[in-house]
Parts: sequence; C-alpha cells; structure tokens
Amino acid sequence: MTSVIADQIEIPANVPKELVINQSYEAYAMAGNDPFKAIARLHQGPGIYWTPNIGFGEPGWFITRNDYVREAFTHWQDFSSDYRALEVLGIPWKLNPIEFDPPEHTAYRNILNPIFSPASVVKMDEAVKAACFDLIAKFEDRGSCEFISEFGEVFPAQIFLDVIGMPKEQLAQFLVWERSMLRESDPQKRVGSMMAILQFIKAFVAEQKQNPTSDLMSAMVGAKLNGERPLTDEEILGMCYLFYIGGLDTVYSMLGWIFRHLANDLPLQDRLRANPEDIPKAVEEFLRCYGVASPTRRARQDFEFHGIQFKAGDVIKLCTPAASRDPLAYDDPDTVNIDRGARYLAFATGPHMCLGMHLARREMRVVIEAFLSKFKNIRMIAGEEYQYHTGGIFGVDKLMLTWDRI
Repeated sequence: MTSVIADQIEIPANVPKELVINQSYEAYAMAGNDPFKAIARLHQGPGIYWTPNIGFGEPGWFITRNDYVREAFTHWQDFSSDYRALEVLGIPWKLNPIEFDPPEHTAYRNILNPIFSPASVVKMDEAVKAACFDLIAKFEDRGSCEFISEFGEVFPAQIFLDVIGMPKEQLAQFLVWERSMLRESDPQKRVGSMMAILQFIKAFVAEQKQNPTSDLMSAMVGAKLNGERPLTDEEILGMCYLFYIGGLDTVYSMLGWIFRHLANDLPLQDRLRANPEDIPKAVEEFLRCYGVASPTRRARQDFEFHGIQFKAGDVIKLCTPAASRDPLAYDDPDTVNIDRGARYLAFATGPHMCLGMHLARREMRVVIEAFLSKFKNIRMIAGEEYQYHTGGIFGVDKLMLTWDRI
C-alpha cells in the first residue's frame, strides 16, 4: 500500500517501520485529482501512520480511522491541544481558546459562547444574506465566475470582519496574509506574513480596548475570567489571532468543495432548488463527506493508543478528511447522500467542538440557497481544471463556473 524507504529517514524508536509513510502528509494527499480519495487510500491499513513531514518539515503522526479520530478528540488528557502554533514567532501565548485544554479552555470559551449561540447567529441572518447577494450581483449577468476569488474567499471573510469589527477596506490585504500564512511553502515568507498579522492585531486590540466596535470585542475587553479578573492583552490577542485564521479559511474551504460537487451533480441541484427545505440536511452531508481540517495535537505524556506508543511531545494530526470517508463508519463513503443523516467530525467533537459551527452552517445554507435561486445547470467551464491544496486544511484554489439564468 505504501512505499517505505526506512534507510533514508530517521525513524524514532517508538515508530513501527511498517507505519512509516516516507512522504509528507501534504504530498500524499495530492496524488490524483481528489485529495479525499487520495488520503482515503490509507483505510486499507491500520489507521495510524507516521511521516517525517506532518507539516512544514516537522515529523509526526496522523490518525485516519473515524472511531480513532473521534476518540482522540475526546481524550484531551492525552491528546493535548497545547500545540503552540505561534512559537515560530517567539510568542509564548496561545491561540485562545483552541490551544488550551480543560478547565482553562472551558473558562475562556464561556466568554465567547453567547456571541456564537444559535440565537445570536439568527440575528446575523439579514447581514449574511445581504453580503451573499451583493457579491453574486457583481458577476451574475456575466454568466460565469471564478468562484473562489470572486466569492468563496470573500464572502466568509466579510462576515468575519463584521463579527469582529475589523475594517472591510483591508480585506484584500488580509487575504494575501492569510494565503501566505497557511499555504506558503517558503518558511520565511510564512513567518513574515504571520508577523504582519500579529502587528495588525496588536494595534487593533489596543484600539478596541478603548472603543470596542463589535459585540465580540466588547465581550473580550469587558470579560471577567471565571468572574474574577479581566483578560490580559495576551489572552485577547490569542482570541483575535484564532478568529483571524478560522474566519478567513475554514468556511471558504468548505464552500469550494460544496460547489465543486454541485457543479458535477445536476440532479442534486434540481432537488435542492425544488425542495429548499432539504438544503440544511444537504449541508450536513457535505460536512460529512468533505471534512477539510486536520487539527493538530501533542502527546501530553507517554501513552499507548490502539497498540501505538506515543511519546510526550509527539505531534499528532487528527485527519478528518480521511475520517470523513472511512468505510468502517459510512456505507459508500464517497457518495453524497443527503438522506444519510450520519454523524461527522468536520466540527470536531468533545470539549473543542467548533465554536463557530452554527454560523458556518448558516453561511453555507444561505450561499447554496442563493445560487440555486438565481442559477440552474451550474457547472464547471468546459476545458477548465479545478485547483486545490492540501495540508492542515484541504481547500479549492480555483473553480471556474458557468450557469444558466433562471
């Protein structure tokens, strides 16, 4: 199944040689023209693997079986979220609350939960719809668009900027920084973008402490942790940096895969257009089939997991793109069946279940409904190939679409 060239790489003593993938996680997922099917090749094996390059040259493990990934999400005592993604910048503080484990994680999350509750998301509905239709209006008469750059990236970013209160006029610069930070192969360029983001966020937080421009920032600067003390500047910076990453990348990535699928599934388009009440369960099945994120954990201590000896400090990716297509968890896993009603891991599970999941679902529903209400026979432009990236987030980079007007 895999090519193991053990004498060319240094393998730690706790790594069985038969579990070594002598290829980066990112490159393995790039085989063929569908990263979900590429990574699902690993379901032929034991469900836990080691690579000398789990991401940006760092060795580590990745877990692919659905039940193993689900178990790791809930066993935070061993699979710690204290990864410290910003250490490369010499920053001691954490992305907040995602890099904290309970009970600290719970205390920080309690501050943010009201802003992202279902009731709060309903209040955002008109703004979300307005942003969606305003973007569509820019290209609907043209009869085609490059979906990612003209809509997919821009729409969730605009919603994020509204939620956090950042200036929309800097959106283009934010997207440049975000692409470089998450996808740049040159480590120096990546670090440079991360530093630029940090400097902007520092200035933004300083201003917000004097005059908050959103409910989210008001919640942060006015919070009392456990009812006892205000958040420190570092704690607020950690929250803002995390929202920057999540707000500009995850929903856009999902939208890319959803519309690539719809462009190749005209019967599903027709069903959802005729039965818009089915769109919510279609979103759930898209989330099942296209889990885009592979969250990172560190082994808190030495421990055994399904026969594997993890060592304290080991880097471990929880591979939801593979878990989404696990044949042990789902019948015919590569098929989108909106009547399936299956559980999924796109938003994780356990204490770190995604804070923004209600808003993300709502954004996806609004976009699908809006496109299907205006266009029929949405399809890829003949002769155009879609482009995508893998890594920590699987995302579409280019998707040329055309359609017929309703």
